Amino acid sequence: MTGKKRVNNGHDLDLDRGVEKLVDNEDERLHYTLIQNPPCVVLFSAALQHIMMNLAFTVATAFIISDAVCAAYDSPIRSKLLSSTLLMSGLTTLLQTVVGIRLPIYQGPSASFFPALLALQNNPEWKCPDGNLTSMAQGGNTSSLNGSATSDLALLSEEEKLKQLAGSLMTASILEILIGSTGLVGVLLRYIGPLTVAPTIALIGISLYKIPIAQSRPSWEISFGGIALLLIFILYIPHVKIPLPRRGKKKRSYLPLFELFPVLLSILVMWAISAILTITDVFPNDPDNIRYKARTDVKMLLIERTPWFYFPYPGQFGLPLFSPAVFVGFLSAFCASMIESVGDYFATAKACQIDPPPDHAVNRGILVEGLCGLLGGAIGTGHATTSYSGNIAAISVSKTASRSVMLCCGVILVLMAVFGKFGAAIATVPDPTLAGTMVVLSGMLVAIGLSTLSHVNLNSSRNMTILGVSLFFGIFLPEWVDRHSDFIDTGVAEVDGVLKVALGTPMFVGGLLSIVLDTTVKGTPEDRGLVTWRKNQNVSRVKHGKGDNYNIISAQDAYGWYFLPRIYHRLPLIAKLPFMPSLTKSSLSNHTVSEGVELNSTVEMDML
Repeated sequence: MTGKKRVNNGHDLDLDRGVEKLVDNEDERLHYTLIQNPPCVVLFSAALQHIMMNLAFTVATAFIISDAVCAAYDSPIRSKLLSSTLLMSGLTTLLQTVVGIRLPIYQGPSASFFPALLALQNNPEWKCPDGNLTSMAQGGNTSSLNGSATSDLALLSEEEKLKQLAGSLMTASILEILIGSTGLVGVLLRYIGPLTVAPTIALIGISLYKIPIAQSRPSWEISFGGIALLLIFILYIPHVKIPLPRRGKKKRSYLPLFELFPVLLSILVMWAISAILTITDVFPNDPDNIRYKARTDVKMLLIERTPWFYFPYPGQFGLPLFSPAVFVGFLSAFCASMIESVGDYFATAKACQIDPPPDHAVNRGILVEGLCGLLGGAIGTGHATTSYSGNIAAISVSKTASRSVMLCCGVILVLMAVFGKFGAAIATVPDPTLAGTMVVLSGMLVAIGLSTLSHVNLNSSRNMTILGVSLFFGIFLPEWVDRHSDFIDTGVAEVDGVLKVALGTPMFVGGLLSIVLDTTVKGTPEDRGLVTWRKNQNVSRVKHGKGDNYNIISAQDAYGWYFLPRIYHRLPLIAKLPFMPSLTKSSLSNHTVSEGVELNSTVEMDML
């Protein structure tokens, strides 16, 4: 196909510039592509599906920070940290989707910061008065931190720790800002091919196996039921369509409910079953019984203690302070988070059925994460945000890759942060209900990573060795570090903390090893998959629906903005920045709008 084709939004795109990509398999077609806007009901439901997958972890993160600073169970710090975490998740999701990588990537609190927080408990200045930590996020038991936890002295101690977390986080985030703004990520991407991306993304999914194990412990029946239900929705009845009400003599519409919302439906059904088992006291009412945590009323106290309205603001805990020990731990956490995010960017592009992100988009994504880490430190969250891998698998399962869904996610998260009780109510989903979802989506994420091997010659013993060793070593070394952490003793606590965090991160270990082996071991570009991997496809042609209706998504539409040529025309030096796209002359002619002609609102919404 050559020449020009006029697409739905009214722009003329030159199809002579690149190779077209057709998705002819009907089972693999997206219901809503990157630049399409679903109906309001689908939009809200898909956004809620993404949020419910991660809300429990978001709440747990806020309470882990609270435990790290020895906040009492009834301390107002807990609700403030929860609102702050939700706010930063929403803002980062919005900024990343509109300004950053411009892919539908859900942003939430990074688990890479947990090892650093746990290591701080070995510091005498950070130990709690009685050595106990609460665990509200893990079951709702109300063990008080100490008898004088609400005294002025203890409260001051909590705020001093939060100040140190804030200042150290702000300082450490400068590293990510520098790497993103200077284009260092783009330089590193030259050494990354499919043989590097495959084990890195696969190890992200594999490393999540401990989460559903812990979540399913209170009730394996609910967890396994969720797995079975989700597999039925995805594999057996995805094409079953539900008839929608019609007006008058209009043609009846049908909604592929099980294909669009399999995760949400699975969670709601198992949540309802858990509620029935709670009402009938099948799940015991004894807090000392492990099955008590499967009840739906375990976290009701969370709703009571969360204020109706609260807006987090920078400096809410006081002027930030700096701690070298916290800074070093957070620095290594940022490094691990960046590696995970880069892998997620490529996985999301594949799930959205578009070309891999160019260097400038990856640089911009890392830059936005760094800036949001700086803002999170100023607000006092005690952690930065990162991309969430499980939601990438949800995009593949639901066939909904629209940016609008993630924008809706960001708005809902901000509203949940401001109207605290709303977010707290959704956060009461029992852990076993979420465990089944995690199992299926983690498996999907592993498959997404391994699917990049289609570019690689798997008949080559070189490639098979690099792949197998990287995967196995990425599982083996972190597990060894976890079991024998006392073997890492350099005499400097900060260095020990950096090594434990770095070597304990599967995607860091496997990804780094695959980069070293793939770049140092002799191999042809064709065997390594670099020829097809780096082939620039200026236009991706994705078949949608029936007939000959196509959505043509260019690299400019996917990773740029429609108004960029106007800005470049007035400020051409901006195009030299490492995180800004460079537009060709043909792109400028295709996207420039003549003077006096206004874009209609539909085009503007599509391009947003």
